[in-house]
Amino acid sequence: LADPPMTKDAIAGRIRRLLAMADKRALDLGVPGTEANVTPEMLDE
Repeated sequence: LADPPMTKDAIAGRIRRLLAMADKRALDLGVPGTEANVTPEMLDE
C-alpha cells in the first residue's frame, strides 16, 4: 500500500493514464481499444 495513502483522485488519474496508454498501444497494434467490450448495460450502472 502507498504511504501516505493515495486519494481517490490520484487513483482515478493513474487509472485514466493506464487506460490511455493501453488505448495508444492498441491503436499502434491495430487491435480494439479498452472500450471495445463495453456494453450499454455496463454504462447504465
